[in-house]
Amino acid sequence: MLCPEVWNFPPPKVIQSKKDNQNLESVKNTLNLNWFYKSVIVTCPDEIHTPSFIKEIVTENSDYYKLSSFSLTEFVEPAFIESFVKAGKLFCLSASRNCIIQNCAAVTPDGVLILHVLEHVYQTLGFEGKKRPFGYYEVKIDLKSIKRLEKVKIGLSKLELFDIYLIWEPQNEKPCSSSVVKYFHERGIKISVNSLDVKNISPKITEAPSVKDLDPQEITEWIGMLAHQTDLSPTEGYISSYSQPESENSLKTTRISLYIVKGFIPMSLVTKISEKLNAYVMSRETDHYWSAISVQSDENSPWQWNTSSPKMFQAQDSSCNVFFTHQNHVVHCIGQLKYS
Repeated sequence: MLCPEVWNFPPPKVIQSKKDNQNLESVKNTLNLNWFYKSVIVTCPDEIHTPSFIKEIVTENSDYYKLSSFSLTEFVEPAFIESFVKAGKLFCLSASRNCIIQNCAAVTPDGVLILHVLEHVYQTLGFEGKKRPFGYYEVKIDLKSIKRLEKVKIGLSKLELFDIYLIWEPQNEKPCSSSVVKYFHERGIKISVNSLDVKNISPKITEAPSVKDLDPQEITEWIGMLAHQTDLSPTEGYISSYSQPESENSLKTTRISLYIVKGFIPMSLVTKISEKLNAYVMSRETDHYWSAISVQSDENSPWQWNTSSPKMFQAQDSSCNVFFTHQNHVVHCIGQLKYS
C-alpha cells in the first residue's frame, strides 16, 4: 500500500469575495475590471426561454476574428493606429497560449499593447518594462502616442509570430466593425471569422432557491450543476452525492432557462447583457425574483482580482457571478491561481 503522505498535497489557494447591496454601476465596475472572458451563463428562473432581447445582444455581437501567424509590428503601423486604435476600441489577445511558459500579448480598449515575455527574451527587445513573478517582464506600449517608432518595430520584430483573437468596436456606426478584416486582408495577413457558441437549455427543477436565504456560493454551484445538465435527484445514497440547497423563500416554479455563450467575449458585451438583465428583473413582479449572469475569465489574459491588486498576465481560473434582485444585487467572485 502506498504511504498516505505521498498523496497529502496541499489544496490550491482559492480567492473568494462577496459584495452585498450593490447597484448596477458597482456591478459594471466589477465586471469591467477585466477585458477578456471565455464564457457567459445567463440564468432566468420561471422562464423556458431566455428573453429575446438578451439573445439579440449576443447575436448582434457574435463575430470575432482570428489573425494567424501574425507579427505584432502590424499593431504599430500608423495606418492601423489612425483607422482602428484611435477610432474605436480594440480587444486583442494572443490565442492558444500558456502564460506560465510562453510569451503572450494583448491590446486593451484604451489602446495599450501589453507584452508578457520571458526574461531572456525581454533582454533582447530594447524596451523598458516591469519585472513580474516567475521570470517574466511586462512591457506596455501606448499605441496612441508611440515615440521612436522604428525602435519599437525592431523590438517587436524579434518576437515570434502569434495567433491573435481580435474584436474592434468603432466609435461611430461607420465604418462597420468588419472593416478591420478588409484592412488585414489587403495587407496579405490571414484573418478568419469565428462566431460565439450559443446554447439555450431548460433543465427540470422542483423550485428555484432564493438569493435572500442562501450564500451565493451555494446558488453558483447549483447553476453550475444545471449548466452541466447533471441529475439533481440521484437515487443512490452516496456520501458525496450533490444535495440541492433548501430555501424558505424559494420561487415555486419548475421552469428555468440557462443561456450559455462561449468564445472570445469582451467586457463590453458582458456589460450590455448586465444592463438588460437588470432592467428585466426590475420588470418582474414575482416576490424574491432574481436572475444571474456568471462570467468566466480567459485563463491566460491580463487579470485583476480587485481594485487594489495589480492587473497582469497570470494563469488563473476565475469566475464572477452577479445576482440581480429587486432590492439590490449580490456579487460573488471566486478563483484560484494555477501556480503560486
